[in-house]
Amino acid sequence: MSFLAPLYLLLAGAIAVPLILHLMRRRIGLRVEFPAARYLARAEKEHSRTLRIRNLLLMFLRVLALLAIALAAARPVARWLGSGHAPTALAIVVDNSLSSSVVVNGRPLLDQFKAAARDVLGSAVSSDRLWLVTIDGRVRGGSPSVLREELNRLEPIAGAGDPATALSRAAGVVRAAGLDAKQIALLTDGQRTEWQKVPSIAGVQVVLHVPAIAPPPNRAVVLADPRPVR
Repeated sequence: MSFLAPLYLLLAGAIAVPLILHLMRRRIGLRVEFPAARYLARAEKEHSRTLRIRNLLLMFLRVLALLAIALAAARPVARWLGSGHAPTALAIVVDNSLSSSVVVNGRPLLDQFKAAARDVLGSAVSSDRLWLVTIDGRVRGGSPSVLREELNRLEPIAGAGDPATALSRAAGVVRAAGLDAKQIALLTDGQRTEWQKVPSIAGVQVVLHVPAIAPPPNRAVVLADPRPVR
């Protein structure tokens, strides 16, 4: 959970006001007994419990109201598009470079990225704007069902891709959506040779997913010597 305007959370300090008022109301001054007012004292004793409960409930309602105002002003946004989040412009960047075809535990690494992307799409609501961006910079927008179909067709590309272009285009579409909450979900294996530079994406929250595995060694064919020579 993150807050678009966290300074407004300082308003929560105002909950001290109803607490102080409640404590001050309990201070009782000097009492002077009048014979004609004794029946009022009996009535007060009979209803004192009801009055105490009502005053406590009133104090809690005042505290909750102030907390609600502070949270609303801070505009909370779920980190991975959790339930009840504000309308969000979200671009899912999937690293489908050649290194994502490495097999981990019997499955290509790209399958793990696809599963994580489907989880994010499953938390989206109708007020969200969604895009799928591949590592070569291709952008596809649409509903969760449309983007799931795009994920099913996604295959590794024959190369390293262009992560700088992919992130720049992802940031561009979420900024142009006109929504206050802007987010990029980046799913990558973090290959060093691929991530040489990162573009400026100020004003956009980036959530990074990296697989919890040791990176495989890079291998390449550097020499081929046919024998017998033909």
